[in-house]
Amino acid sequence: MPNTSNSSQVSTPLPTREGQGGGSRPIISLSPHVHGGDSVQRNMYGVCIALVPALIASLYFFGLGSAIVLATSVAACVFFEWAITRFILDRERLTICDGSAVLTGLLLGFNLPSNLPIWIIIIGALVAIGIGKMTFGGLGTNPFNPALVGRVFLLISFPVQMTSWPLSHQM
Repeated sequence: MPNTSNSSQVSTPLPTREGQGGGSRPIISLSPHVHGGDSVQRNMYGVCIALVPALIASLYFFGLGSAIVLATSVAACVFFEWAITRFILDRERLTICDGSAVLTGLLLGFNLPSNLPIWIIIIGALVAIGIGKMTFGGLGTNPFNPALVGRVFLLISFPVQMTSWPLSHQM
């Protein structure tokens, strides 16, 4: 009778650690099981660098108005993340250096008209960081994109301002 087992497959043993009864148990960990060495900060700033062509195009088509919207959005998102982390959540470790607030500000700014008043941008940044991100525990625990939470809030609250886009090169 021929051997039906596939001897070409070699099974590697699972990594184990000593259990309480002296036996070994397999080590079970959360994903990712293979780590590439990237950090959150490196990934966030990498995405920000990838958005530079879109930033240049927005400046070309919408002028100084887009620069004001983007700068206000980024500054407000970084400020609100710092303030909420420091004063409301009372955490010692601040997360503003990881780049997630900067990226949220960029994404929010890219989703807003270039003629939007500054105070509306600040409200959108507060909603994006305060409700869209920090309410759910911060980076990685939010079920929705924080920038889009801010955009949807502004679209519902200020429909006329949010749907009045200037023509390109009008600014």
